[in-house]
Formats: sequence, structure tokens, C-alpha cells
Amino acid sequence: MSEDKPQLPYLQKLKGVSIRSEAPHPGWRESLVTGLGGALAIGILYALTSDLKFVTCFMAPFGATCALVFGLPGAPVSQPRNVIGGHMLSALAGLVVFAILGRTTWWTMALALGSAMAAMAMTRTYHPPAAVTALLPVLQQITTFTWVLAPVGVGALLLVAIAMLYNNLFRERHYPAFWW
Repeated sequence: MSEDKPQLPYLQKLKGVSIRSEAPHPGWRESLVTGLGGALAIGILYALTSDLKFVTCFMAPFGATCALVFGLPGAPVSQPRNVIGGHMLSALAGLVVFAILGRTTWWTMALALGSAMAAMAMTRTYHPPAAVTALLPVLQQITTFTWVLAPVGVGALLLVAIAMLYNNLFRERHYPAFWW
């Protein structure tokens, strides 16, 4: 029988494990590089969608994805599999829930989000910003399943491509950390 760690009482868990985060604090240069990467990426997606009308590839949840792929490019949730798979699975989950229930209610929103989170967890494609993608079909009453391809799939692919090109310009950055 293996020795398990003693379980902490519930209220004691709320205090956290330590007082401070062990995460390193980025300097001003790293912070600027991160911010510039996000600004460039979201600007490109919006311009392609609205100004140039070239391809529909912009959604608000991609702003949070930029925070991850440029701010934490080595994190597991920032990797291409998670970005692309997470957004596309969540979009599909939201569309299916809305197609079945057909109404925007608190429980439709809850089912869309919960099913997206479960699908990402089961497929190891967990990407927190994609949880918002699951809510969009319910909020905006999107019913066409091609929405999963564009803007969702195309936008996620473009974000990954931009993150690869940009992050690898800098000696201290590397993206992606892994593909699968």
C-alpha cells in the first residue's frame, strides 16, 4: 500500500500552499516583448477580418489566447494542440448545446461551458480561453456549424503561426514547446 499525503481540512486548503508565487518576475524587456506580440497578433486577426475582409478569423477569446501564447509560451495550455483543439472542441460543444436547446438561458450557458471543459479535459486539449468560445454560440445564437472552421479554426491556426514566427525571433524564447 502506498503512503498518501495527509489530507488537509477544507478550510485550511483555502489558505494556499505558500504565501508567494514561485514564478519568476519578468523584466521590462520581456514584458514589452510579450505585449507587442499580443498586440501584433490580435491586430493582424482583426485587420484580416474587418478591415481587409480577407478571412473571418477574429473572436474576442483570442485576446486571452494571445496572453498565453506570448506571455507563457512554454505552458502546456499554450501549445498548438491545446490552442487549436481547445477552441475547436469548445466551439463544437457550444454549437451542439445551442442546436439542441435553442435558447439562451443560464442552464444553456452552463451546459455549453461544462461540456466544453469536459471535452477538453478528456482530449488533453485544455485551453482556458477556449471555455469562452463555447459560450459564443449560445450568447450570439450562432447556428451554422461552419463557424467551427471560420473564424474559430482559421483564427486559432493563424494565432499559432504568428506565435511561432514571433516568439522564435528572440533568443530566449521558444515556441512551441511541444506539438503533441
